[in-house]
Amino acid sequence: MDCVAASQQLAKEAPSNFDKIEYAVLVLSGPEYEAKRDVIRATWAKFVGNIFIENEVKLYKWNHTWVGHTPQRDFIKVFFVVGTQGLTGVMSERLKSEHIRSDDLLLLDNLEDSYKNLAVKLKYSLQWAQSHLKSLKYLIKCDDDSFLRVDLIVKDLEAFAPNMNDPEIHKHITKKHSSNENKGLYWGYFDGRARVYLNGKWEEKDWFLCDTYLPYALGGGYIISKSIVDYIARNADFLSHYNSEDVSMGVWTAALEGINRVHDIRFDTQWKSRGCENNMLVRHKQTIIDMFQMYRSLVDSHGEKLCRTEIALSKYYFYDWNVLPSLCCK
Repeated sequence: MDCVAASQQLAKEAPSNFDKIEYAVLVLSGPEYEAKRDVIRATWAKFVGNIFIENEVKLYKWNHTWVGHTPQRDFIKVFFVVGTQGLTGVMSERLKSEHIRSDDLLLLDNLEDSYKNLAVKLKYSLQWAQSHLKSLKYLIKCDDDSFLRVDLIVKDLEAFAPNMNDPEIHKHITKKHSSNENKGLYWGYFDGRARVYLNGKWEEKDWFLCDTYLPYALGGGYIISKSIVDYIARNADFLSHYNSEDVSMGVWTAALEGINRVHDIRFDTQWKSRGCENNMLVRHKQTIIDMFQMYRSLVDSHGEKLCRTEIALSKYYFYDWNVLPSLCCK
């Protein structure tokens, strides 16, 4: 089945309040990972309430406590993306029940949820977003073992995107272009030297482009602008995809002119966590216990401390956009 046909069957017609969503968070998850989704709902997903509107301007202020109602924001929504094709009746019913109580599942009826289908899963999700989220500005993609400071990500997007030129963030980033006329944003922690896997879980049998993957933002968490969402959704049937959805995103966007590619050391999205620093925006490869510990630390410190104790397990790098990709990341 082609991408367009499948995207039309992803879910029931989107509610009209979806029209107000400017920031969509897509969390790729699996049918059996309800516990992981519930932890996100109970922790970092609540931080959307720290963004508020004053005089038509979106501002950040820590507004979260152990008690009290978490305010909802109609311009930010977290969606958990799950493929449902081929599921047992019991699992399907569990997902339906979960969606009734949470109202945040994006169920892909024509996709079997598996690692080999991750890139297709992302394609279908972007097609759905392009069709249903009419006010979308930016899409934040992460995994269900990622902890996000979604409030601070939206704060920076509101203040600096797509050009990302402000001195406040210069110490964290390197970027491909310094233009003030960017047509879009691709923001995360980039790699341009990764060798192509020829066997194992991540093998890419159909890869033929070069000896390394094209520069891409690691999939534990990255942000793309609506212009990129629209481009991929419109051209989905013509775009090759690979086992890794983040590698596929790098390929899909490689030829796009005017896209601001921003490497940010506050994204801890490598295959193994680099440790914990209070300024991190994304931490990948986190357990349920890790999630609750970071949430507790943030609540106890009124949003100031992500980590109980800051620790560096490995060193970050600044991506060098002025050399060949194989030399990018020293």
